[in-house]
This record gives sequence, C-alpha cells and structure tokens, in this order.
Amino acid sequence: MRHGRKIALQAAGLWRQILMVLIPIVLLPLLFFEDVQKARCAYVVSIVGLYWIVEPIPLGATSLIPIVLYPMLGVLTTEKTCQLYMNDINLMFLGTLIMAVAIEHSHLHQRIALKTLCLLGTGIKMLAFGLMFISMFLSIWINNVAITAMMMPVTNSLAHELLQERRRSLSLGNIEIEGLAELRERVASKGAAAASNGTKKLLPLQDVNDGDSDVVVPMKVRNRISFLDKTTEHRIRAILYLSVLYGANTGTIATITSGASNIVFKFVIEDLYGDRAPVDYALWMFFALPTALIGTGLIFVAVVPTFFRCKSPDLGEESRSHTMAAIRRSYAALGPVKFHEVAVLLLCILLVFLWLFRDPMFARGWATYFGTIKPKDATAVTIPVILLFMIPSKPWEGAGSPSLLSWEMVQAKLPWSVILLIGSGFAIAEGMRVSGLSELMGQKLATLGHMPPIPLMICLSIVSSFMSELVSNSATCTVLLPVFDELAKDLHVNPLLFLIPATIASNYAFLLPVGTPANAMVYEQGRLTLMQMVIPGFLVKTITMAVTVILTCVLGDPIFGMFQEADWASHTIAGNYSTLSPLQS
Repeated sequence: MRHGRKIALQAAGLWRQILMVLIPIVLLPLLFFEDVQKARCAYVVSIVGLYWIVEPIPLGATSLIPIVLYPMLGVLTTEKTCQLYMNDINLMFLGTLIMAVAIEHSHLHQRIALKTLCLLGTGIKMLAFGLMFISMFLSIWINNVAITAMMMPVTNSLAHELLQERRRSLSLGNIEIEGLAELRERVASKGAAAASNGTKKLLPLQDVNDGDSDVVVPMKVRNRISFLDKTTEHRIRAILYLSVLYGANTGTIATITSGASNIVFKFVIEDLYGDRAPVDYALWMFFALPTALIGTGLIFVAVVPTFFRCKSPDLGEESRSHTMAAIRRSYAALGPVKFHEVAVLLLCILLVFLWLFRDPMFARGWATYFGTIKPKDATAVTIPVILLFMIPSKPWEGAGSPSLLSWEMVQAKLPWSVILLIGSGFAIAEGMRVSGLSELMGQKLATLGHMPPIPLMICLSIVSSFMSELVSNSATCTVLLPVFDELAKDLHVNPLLFLIPATIASNYAFLLPVGTPANAMVYEQGRLTLMQMVIPGFLVKTITMAVTVILTCVLGDPIFGMFQEADWASHTIAGNYSTLSPLQS
C-alpha cells in the first residue's frame, strides 16, 4: 500500500515529464487523416501549443520544435523555416529589446520613475497612479515584460518603505487600523456589560500596550486587530504591484513594435498582403494610443475602490513623509543627470521619429528617398542600436571611455527565448497558411456568418483575450490571426476589423500568473493570492475590452477604413465586397 502511494506521489511530481511523452503519442492519429498536409501541420501546431501550456521543457526549447518537425513532415523546408526565425520583423523586435537593455543599463527608467513619484506624492492613490502611468508610458516604447522587470526594484523599495513606516506609525498610535473603529465599539459595549456584572473590565483598544494587570484583553480581540492590519497591508502591496502590471500590459498595445502580439500581427498582415494593407507605425499609434490612455485611466478609477472599498487606508502624515524621504534618497543616489542617460534618451527619441516618418500614409517619408528599395522598420531600429556601441558614455575620458552599451551586457540581459518564441510563431503561421490549415479553420468558423460584423468582432476578441490567459499572447495571435483572416475573406469583411481588435485583446491577460511573464513576476514578488489577481483582473479585462470595442467603432473607419471596401485585399475578396456600417445588423 505504501509502495503504491509512493509511486503515485512520484508520478504526480513528474506529471510534466509524463505529458511531454504522452502529448506527441496521443496526437499521432492526426497524421493519418485524409488531407495529409493540413493534418501534419495540425500535428505540429498541437504539440507546440500544448507544450506552451504545460511547459514540460522551457518555452525557448519548445519554440525550436517546428525546425525539426516541419521539414520531417513535409510542411516547410528547413531553409524556409529557419528564415522565419530571423526575418526582418523579428530583427526589428530584437532591436527594441537591445534599446530596452540600454535604457536599463543607463538607469534612465529609474530616474523617470522616481522623479515622477517625487512629483506626485506618497498617498496610496497617488502612488498607484504614478506606478500605473509610468509603466504604461515606458511600455509604449519597450516590451511590457522588460518594463515590469525594470519596475520591480522600484516597487519593492516603495512597498518595503511604505509598510515599514506604516507599522511604525501604528505602534506609536499615530494612525488607526482600517476597520478598528467598529471593533472598538463592539469591545466597549461588551466591556460595559462585563463591568455591570462585576467582572474585570476590558481594555480600550487604544490602550492595548498599557500594562494594566486588572484588565483582560481577549485573545479574540488581539487576533482580530492583527487580522485587520495584515489585510490592509496585503491590499497595499497588491495595489502597488498590480498597478505596474496593469499599466505595462495596457501600454504595450500603443505601438506596433512594443508588444510581441503586435509584432506577430505585423508579420501576418505583411505576409498575406505585403505593403498593400493600410497599417504602419503612425496609424497604429493614432488608433491604439488613445485606447491605452483611456483604458489606463478607467482602470485607475475602478481598481483602487475595488481594493479599499472606496476608502484608502490612513497612512499618517509621518508615514507619508518618511516614504517621500526614501524616494528622494533613491533619486539622490542616482546622482546628477549623466551624459549616458541623455544620449540613450535622445537615441530613443530618434528611433520613434524614424519609425513614425519612415513611410507614413499621410506624408512622404524619409524611406522614399532611397529609390525603389525602401528601408523598413528593421533598418530604422538598427541605426540607433549601432550608435549605442559607437557613442562613448563618458566622452571627456577620451579613448578609455566605455560605449553607451557593451555587447557583454546585451548577451547577459537579452531575453533570447522571447526571440525564439516569436520566431516559432512566424513559422507556425506560415505553415498554417501554406498547408491550408488556417483556410480550413476559417471556413469552419464561417458558420458564424449569420452574426453582424460588430458582435462577431467582439466574440473573436473575447476568444483571443481569454486564450491569452493560458497561452502567451504571441502564441495566441500566431494561431488565431490567420484563421480570423480567412474568416473575414469568407464573410467579405475587411480583415482589419477582426485582426486589430483581436491582437489588442490578446494583450489583456490580467487574470492568471501564467498569462505572461509579467504576470508571473508581479504575482511572485508581490506575494499575491490568486483571488487578488482574478477579481480585479476580471474588472480590468472588462474595462479594456469595452474601451477597445468602442474605439474600434469610433476610430476604426477614419484611421483604417475598417467598415469600407478593402481595395488592398481585393485580390482575395474579388470585388464581391459589401460596404459595412458599424451599426449594421
């Protein structure tokens, strides 16, 4: 009996390894379906997708599976598959990650964060506001996972200082525990009843430290006081860490280069339609930046009352002043603004201008002056990246000055697994397109064609958003976007109406720690409970989804022509296209 129980426990501990072996075996019947190419592609996609969920091996290693199975099963050649892992779009993303490493190395992000917090103050609401909007602003330009990692030391320091000073103020009686007034009234009434019966009096709660031997403080009361204090502390920690997460995950939708799922969208749309689709850096930003700003503002308005029942806990004047002093000490430790920080900031601004004005739809861009072969976004990001290694960080030291960024720092800090993850996404998307699997899935979904375009767009966005709670957002877009594109073709709907909201919605993974690496970081370092993520996370997801849908209806047509005939897609829709109104049913 004991031996069998021991084996069962060992098997429970090895469940990932067991699934690692079982998944490819259980899926083998797919290889014997009549439509060989589609079935073989489905076999590879299913293995990779399930491995992404279960994680029996690291995500980066899972991302290499298409390089092995696609050529062996005849889906794509080895050359074609490998090229997809390092195409121009992935190199563009690599460039943004190197820029993020440069910002972290220069401590520019810390200066921006600490200076903003100095200006905003140290009340709970203002700290939450500051952390949320700093994270949102930074993640507009840099990957949200990198921003969350950068903001964790700042948040850790704030939480430690704030809670330490709050405990000190509580011990001195300068502030009161949330919910203590009601408890005091109950204890006072019981004390009066006890006194009338001739028993020992109960100690008033404000005098719990007086050593009055004639007074009995019930253990139940002491435990209740401790519980109230711990509950408030947990809420304070949760709101600080979740503010970073909500800001980073929402801000990452604002530019087409800042999020992994946005990068996948760019690949899918260019792979299917080349340069014909009316989507570039500037137009995406005009659409998604208002979505991010409005969404973040509404999140802030809704989340603090959720945690504190419309009343922030009392921190006390002394506690707030000590916290502000700690923030100022951290800022002072950075020293005066350095040439290193200024140079990195100027290169970031240069990069944004290169992207915005490369070849915008509203004006002639700088890329048009180079003849028929136009530089693309990967070229734009590579210019400041190379300059990072050319410009000295301390030019007054002459030849002995290190550059703004060293290659050793890039090797140490760059998340290579993310590069492989996105590359595998490109390979999977291309395999689904070439084999016809995405077309088949789109045709199956065409049974939803009885729904009006807007409700259907909402349903597809919800699917994308909730799928990203279990699988990475880039993997979600990799699988769904080609299918949604085929569905749009079958229904004679502008593909952007389905693809853009679904891409944006895939970034709204707020519920579970497994949703994104950023979620896992916040969950772990904030020592949150699952319900502290799920309850406010569902509210945040609802808010952001509603904002996305509303702004799609308001801005989608003026910016992208989502409800007009897509001339750029006419080769697939073949003129059999109906003009749609956002309100058409």
